Amino acid sequence: MTNFNLLFDTLLKIVLCSTVGNQNALCYNGNMQNLRSQNLKMAEKGAWISICAYIVLSVLQLAIASLVGSAALRANGFNNLTDILGNIALLIGLRMARVPADENHVYGHWKVESIASLISSFIMAMVGFELLREIVTDLIENKQTTVEPLGAVIGLFSAVVMLLVYVYNHRLAKKVHSPALLAASKDNLSDAVTSIGTAIAIIAASFHLTLIDQLAAVVICAFIFKTAFDIFRDSAFSLSDGFDESLLEKYRTAIESIDKVKSVKLLRGRTYGANIFLDVVIEMSPDMSVAESHQTTEEIEKTLREQFDVYDTDVHVEPAVLPEESRVADVSLLLLSKEEKLLSGEDLRARDFTEINEFGQKTSDFTKSAFGILHYSAHQLSARTFILLYETDGKIISSIWRRYGIWKCVFRQITKKD
Repeated sequence: MTNFNLLFDTLLKIVLCSTVGNQNALCYNGNMQNLRSQNLKMAEKGAWISICAYIVLSVLQLAIASLVGSAALRANGFNNLTDILGNIALLIGLRMARVPADENHVYGHWKVESIASLISSFIMAMVGFELLREIVTDLIENKQTTVEPLGAVIGLFSAVVMLLVYVYNHRLAKKVHSPALLAASKDNLSDAVTSIGTAIAIIAASFHLTLIDQLAAVVICAFIFKTAFDIFRDSAFSLSDGFDESLLEKYRTAIESIDKVKSVKLLRGRTYGANIFLDVVIEMSPDMSVAESHQTTEEIEKTLREQFDVYDTDVHVEPAVLPEESRVADVSLLLLSKEEKLLSGEDLRARDFTEINEFGQKTSDFTKSAFGILHYSAHQLSARTFILLYETDGKIISSIWRRYGIWKCVFRQITKKD
C-alpha cells in the first residue's frame, strides 16, 4: 500500500508539472525548495567535519601548550576552541534554515543561516578579547617561559589539517551555494595561516626569544578579530537586506534585452541565505493585453532563474508613455509618413498582414506605388488603431494601422477609382 501511495504521488507531481501557467511556477518553486533544503543538508557535512577537526586540534594544542609553555600555541588552541562553538551555531542555523515556510515566515527560514553566522562572529570576538587580555597581562608582567620545539610540530600538523578542511568546505560551499559555510571555510584558511605562524613563533621562542612567541599570540588574536569582523559584516549585510549593486546591473541588462520590455523602472534585491529574491517594476506598452504582459513577466522570471539562479522574482508592470501618443493629429502625420515608406517598399507589415488587391484577391504581399498620396485622411478607431483613406495611382486605398509598441500595418484594401 505504501508503494502504491508513493507511485500515486509521483504520477500526480508529473501531471501537475506538465500543465502550463501558474502550475509550472508552483512545481518549480517546490522543486527549488527541495533543492535548497538538500543543499543545506549537504552543507551540514562541512560543519561536522570542521567541528571534529577543531575538537581534536584544540585539545591537542592546549595540552601540548601547557607542557611546552608556548603562548602562541595556547592562543591557537583557544582560537580553535572558539571555532567549535561557531560551527555548532552554524550547524544549528543550517538545520533551522531547512524548516519550510509557515504563516509567520512566508519566505521560509533561510535567514537563520545568516543569523548563525552572526552569532559565531560574536563568539569568536568574545574569546579573542579574553585571550588578548591574558597575553597583554603576561607581557606587562614580563612573564618568561621555556618553549619546547615540540609545539612547532603540532603547529605545522594543525596547519595541514586545517588547510585540507578549508579545501573541502570551500568547494562544498560553492557547490551548495551556502554563504554561511563559505564564511566558515574562510575561518578554516585563517586557522591554517595562524598555525603556520604559531610554528614559526615556537621555533623562535625555543632559542629563548620568548617575546616573539608572545607577539605571535597577539597576531593570532588579530586574525581572530579580523575573521570575526568579516563574518559579522557579511551576515549583517545580508540581514539588513543589503545587495550587490553590480549584480543588479547585470539583472537590469538581462531584463531590458527581453522583447516588449521598454525599461526597468525599479529593481530591488535581497537575500535569504543563499536564495535571491527580486522586486522588479518594468514599463511596457499600454497597448499590450493582460495575457501578453503576463507572458513577458514569465519570460523575465525564466531568464533570471536560468542565467542567475534567482530563487523568486516579483514583477510589476506599468504602462510606458509612448512618444507618438500625444494628439490624434500627431498620430495622423506619423502614420502618413509610415504609409509613404510602406508604398516605397519598406516592410512595416504586422505578422498577420492581409491585403485585398484591386482584383479582390487576398494576399499577404502589398502593392507598391511610385505615385504620391492624395486626399489623405486618418480616423481613429480605438486607442491603438487607425484607418487611413487616400488615393494614389488612380486607386483608392483603405489602410488599417495598429500599435504593437510600434505602429504596424495590419490590413489594406485597394479599389479602382471609377
